[in-house]
Amino acid sequence: MPQTQVDSLVGETAVALEEIPAGGVGKAELRGSSWSARNLGESPIQLNQRVRVERIDGLTLDVRA
Repeated sequence: MPQTQVDSLVGETAVALEEIPAGGVGKAELRGSSWSARNLGESPIQLNQRVRVERIDGLTLDVRA
């Protein structure tokens, strides 16, 4: 299965739908869809904070503030 469509989301900006602890998983919105999001950073991501998509692992966005 080609990954090009998903890979094109890397570098996009998503918005946290809840607080996501450092190293934890929560929900983020990207292009109108809700995704699981893993916080790769060392500090929590706040509700409605913009985050950068660094990688996509299945249906989980790896994000950093």
